[in-house]
Amino acid sequence: MRIIDAHVHTLEDYPSMTPFQDMGRVDRLLYHMQDAGVDKALMLPVVADSSPQNNADCGRWAKEHPEQLAAMTDVPLDAPDAPERIAAARAQFGSVAISCYPRTPDLEWMTTTEHEAIWIAFQVSGLVCNLQVTPPNYAHIIELARRYPSVRFVMNHFGLPKGGGIAADDENFGGLDAAAAADNLFVKVSAFYSVADTAWDFHCPTALAYLYRLRDVLGADRLMFGSDWPPAGRQLTYRQIVEIVRPQAVDLSEQERAAILGGTAAGVYGV
Repeated sequence: MRIIDAHVHTLEDYPSMTPFQDMGRVDRLLYHMQDAGVDKALMLPVVADSSPQNNADCGRWAKEHPEQLAAMTDVPLDAPDAPERIAAARAQFGSVAISCYPRTPDLEWMTTTEHEAIWIAFQVSGLVCNLQVTPPNYAHIIELARRYPSVRFVMNHFGLPKGGGIAADDENFGGLDAAAAADNLFVKVSAFYSVADTAWDFHCPTALAYLYRLRDVLGADRLMFGSDWPPAGRQLTYRQIVEIVRPQAVDLSEQERAAILGGTAAGVYGV
């Protein structure tokens, strides 16, 4: 079974991880991947004052380690030149996706005609749209997925349900069940600590309950595993994070496990 980690951050110095700010180094990630039996990882750049060149760094590391790593490019979608940056990302950085952590809490603006050029750029480029989405914005992302069926949308971190008051036994998952028919919308089961009751409990019973609910709502072929390394390393080792799904998710069939651990990501990102 091929295992793909769909959510890692790689940078030489990660100030928010102090005093472990070197945990995001590429050589450390590659070591942990080999130790845990992970075949490939998708890098989401952290473009900040301390790492302004992380888009270029991730592109370079993906080129140096093409069998193990693939790169996304961080683009603020509200930037005036966002369509041009999306169009250039594959040629400039070898990217397979665009990563965006929106700078506004309300994402309704993404659905307006004023920003249609963004989605045309995604359609033309064929790049995946990887987004940080909170529950109040589920409806907007579902609308976009329906409006642009050729664009593949991926939501991070279970859709951040816990912060939005969505319980693991919520049958509708806060309205995300409406995405069932939008087969171009996917969810990463990543950052398990964000939905855990006890972040350092590697058995993650609550996180697994959220995973099973998403499986029931969307299907395993719409879910993909992500570690959120190195932030997740504050609570668990890299191997422990992988083991949450590999042996501990006992309510998954082997077919479902294979899809979540690698099959879905391989198909969506083309890796």
